[in-house]
Amino acid sequence: MYSDKKIAVAAVVGPTATGKTALGLQLCQRLQGEIVSCDSMQIYQGLPIGTAQPTREEREAAPYHLVDFLPVEEPFSVSDYVQMASSTIGQIHDRGHLPVLVGGTGLYARSLLRGFSFEEGGRDEALRQRLFQEAETCGPQALYQCLQKLDPKSAQEIHPNNVKRVIRALEYIQLCGEPFSAQAERSQTAESPYRYGMLCLSFRDREKLYRRIERRVDHMLEQGLLEEAQAFYLRCQKAQRIPTAAQAIGYKELFPYFRGEVSLEEAVENLKRETRRYAKRQITWFSREKNAAFLYVDDWEGQEEGLLEESLRLLRQWHVGGGEAVEQ
Repeated sequence: MYSDKKIAVAAVVGPTATGKTALGLQLCQRLQGEIVSCDSMQIYQGLPIGTAQPTREEREAAPYHLVDFLPVEEPFSVSDYVQMASSTIGQIHDRGHLPVLVGGTGLYARSLLRGFSFEEGGRDEALRQRLFQEAETCGPQALYQCLQKLDPKSAQEIHPNNVKRVIRALEYIQLCGEPFSAQAERSQTAESPYRYGMLCLSFRDREKLYRRIERRVDHMLEQGLLEEAQAFYLRCQKAQRIPTAAQAIGYKELFPYFRGEVSLEEAVENLKRETRRYAKRQITWFSREKNAAFLYVDDWEGQEEGLLEESLRLLRQWHVGGGEAVEQ
């Protein structure tokens, strides 16, 4: 529902390697915007290559928020993100600028833009640590199978390897005595605090996207991903608990190489394969989003200005951007 009392937010989402940052920066330049990152791994300090954090040049092109600020050992939840992003968006709006949400973490985007509540359930750090230890000892599949039995609906929404979310769901079930999915269903009725439009970048030709992903991985390796991952691996060895960031694609595929379990060639191929799979999951996730428009990058090859103008047109339809969206 249109309401000029709500803060306007432009969102640029979609799978990895589709050019979200570039489009987000263009929108900022045209609409006097500031970028709010929507990436669950770019928040961490010391991992700029593997998490594809914005470059210095990109950060100079527009104000950039919620990247490279959290030590890898620190816990960080969806609730933490929503709280920080909401505060940041309010500050950007108060400056008379347009918040431009950019990233590919679908759960972050959905939770923030739809105004999901995370007040229920609370936390039990002892239980959480015990579940993390169980995951490290028995493997993530054991916890996931437990979730499948207790809450099949949540199990369908959560990837088996997303240990952090599986543990949060099990923690909620233990503390509240009801399925984690029950909370999500109640949240579905919440009204968004924002007037937003969601631009989802993707490719009609999936093979083109996969080739871009492979080139991106090769470029990361040239930039020094292997050295960055090895330093992080050694840091994880000294930690009392494996940091959440160790589950990020780009690191967990290289760790077996450092342990001598696979060759470098095998590790790199695993990294490319897992990144392709992740991109496929991202596409599936965003295809379910309401108030989202897919923009296919391969339809606009060699026409960057055309893609930008189409994005601006769609945002105007959502009453985002332009005179009515940003109070100057």
